[in-house]
Amino acid sequence: MTTIAETSPLNTTTARSNPLPASSLNQADFLRLMTAQLKMQDPFKPLDSNDMVAQMAQFSTVAGIEEMNGSLRKLNENNRIGDASSWLGRNVLVPGNKAVPNETGQYAGEFYLTAPTKDLSIDFLNDRGEIVQAIELGEQEAGPIVFEWDALDGNGKPLDHGPLKVRVNGGVIVGLSSWAKVEAVQSPTDGANARLITTNGEYWLSDAMRLR
Repeated sequence: MTTIAETSPLNTTTARSNPLPASSLNQADFLRLMTAQLKMQDPFKPLDSNDMVAQMAQFSTVAGIEEMNGSLRKLNENNRIGDASSWLGRNVLVPGNKAVPNETGQYAGEFYLTAPTKDLSIDFLNDRGEIVQAIELGEQEAGPIVFEWDALDGNGKPLDHGPLKVRVNGGVIVGLSSWAKVEAVQSPTDGANARLITTNGEYWLSDAMRLR
């Protein structure tokens, strides 16, 4: 029996702002140094005004490029969030060993089987560890495996099992994932690290494998 390790859907990274190195100068620092240089210059050998203007122009150009790069980064992030907003109401394939039903009651996902096996099976377990449904897949070659289970009652209506843990037996697998509906796109106040709010939890945009 293969044990699937618990997978956290959201890998959180804490960002810290680092102070500027001591060698960094901003425009105010540059102007203070230039003023001091003018005060200390030899009156018989004054600084060339053309050189001064050239230095100021060069500094302004660098500052302008930095500001433009910052604006472009922000625009790119906004566009990325805008693209993700078009995913609302659609299904996205996300990593993890938890699956949730769609509107028709179907649990669906996939994984990659690393080597051939003669007795592959999948269990769906509730939060008490009880097997709700077992699917026998039998002999399988190595490669991608797609699984689906229509959790319906005798009248064809979806059963309310809620989120279920997916356990794969009889083979070594990687990349266990399932389909979930995108209900919202959350953007923090800093405009970075937007997240997908799905029926299966929260995920970074980069976690999304496919969309349908």
